[in-house]
Amino acid sequence: MKNIQIALTLIVSLFIAMNSYGAVTSVGEINVVGQTQGIVPASSTVPLIVTLSVDRSLAEPGEEIKVIEIEMPSGFLTRSSYFKGILRDRNQIVARPVVSGGNVLRVELADVIRDFQNSIYEITFDCQTPNTVTLEAVFRARLRNLDDAPIGEFIRPGQADGKLNNDNFTLQVIPNIPPNPVIGFTAEADTTGENDVTLRWQKSNDPDVNGYLIYRDKEDPIEVKDRFSTTFRDVNVPPGNHTYQITAYKTLFLQSERSAIQTVNVSPDTAAPEPPVMLSVTITNEGVEILWKSSISRDVTEYKVLFPPSETGGTEPLPSNIERTPENDETGYISIDDRRLNIGSFTYAVIAIDEAGNASAPAQEKLRIFDKPYPNPFTPLSPDKDFNQVVFPARVLEDASGEFTVHIYDIDGMLVKTLTALPSDTELTWDGRDEAGEIVESGIYVYQLQVGDSFKTGTLIVAK
Repeated sequence: MKNIQIALTLIVSLFIAMNSYGAVTSVGEINVVGQTQGIVPASSTVPLIVTLSVDRSLAEPGEEIKVIEIEMPSGFLTRSSYFKGILRDRNQIVARPVVSGGNVLRVELADVIRDFQNSIYEITFDCQTPNTVTLEAVFRARLRNLDDAPIGEFIRPGQADGKLNNDNFTLQVIPNIPPNPVIGFTAEADTTGENDVTLRWQKSNDPDVNGYLIYRDKEDPIEVKDRFSTTFRDVNVPPGNHTYQITAYKTLFLQSERSAIQTVNVSPDTAAPEPPVMLSVTITNEGVEILWKSSISRDVTEYKVLFPPSETGGTEPLPSNIERTPENDETGYISIDDRRLNIGSFTYAVIAIDEAGNASAPAQEKLRIFDKPYPNPFTPLSPDKDFNQVVFPARVLEDASGEFTVHIYDIDGMLVKTLTALPSDTELTWDGRDEAGEIVESGIYVYQLQVGDSFKTGTLIVAK
């Protein structure tokens, strides 16, 4: 009976292996820790990270994950003591490393993965590289179940860690020869009041150089990821004396000797940043929307929105509700003033503030709030936007709700233009053009402003 059970177990295991359960799908990649390129020097020990994106949403019985196996190409070797750990969705999980033949790393999980979650696994370990160079050393990874049978084929290469880096299962091995030292390295403190340091050097002629590392004092190096770079501006340097050195690197583990030390004295920051740009102020259903783009100054740490209270004529900061704009634009900012303002003209200002507390000149934009169309009369041909269009505010009809439209007629009662607001609009603008896009003649025009079932009529004057 025991022999029959053993035979059945072997048959089942063989069946599992032959069918290679395909319901669990995965992609993965290998990277050098701290680097974006899959390049390693020969005859060295480097830290590697294998990232797997495993989709178990359609997992079937027999596809429970017990082992993650990594096969290394010829010449790459690791040890159990080189294993650093495994994360599942950034959380450490318990696993035991077993190395076979020096180039097969089996990560045996303490808790079998049985759930149906999609997860990211990150396995880190040190690895010895071969003493020969190659353009493409191919790694392979696969999942194994409780019976140590493979779950599917080898994991296909692909973007798994959400970063722009190696994105596949191959590494390039380059000669373990460091580049020549960088020449012409200089460091110059800013003389315009900024606490910045400008660094310059001559570009390396070594085609294997991928960038430069700048060392300030005893801090971690600043990486310049462009082999053609010849300058770098170190921003917001603490006042006082500082030392700088530079190296060229092929990989972070294969650098040139450091350059000679350059010493600079940095003065406190006394220069005000440039003001923000492209400021706009509009009324929405949520309140007054203030939008702007970043200052060009690189040391700006915050922005403040200022509002001039009509009682004093001075300025006061609005509550700090500044956010990035929702679009994919890291230079845009938005702030909402949700107070209901009275009728009148108001000027909003936005200032940029740097790390030393220096404030820029204000970027300013005027907002006019009236309970009737303005300006009246208006001049369509004027270059001044405050006078070349007429604004119809919805608040002409207090407490009314519904669709917001404006109909404009000439003195003979002929319809000239219809304006229809979007649901979020609180005002409509007419530039003096008819439905055909032609500017109307000078004269008196009648408007009908309607919000829902409520309406109001009046006259306005077009003066060319």
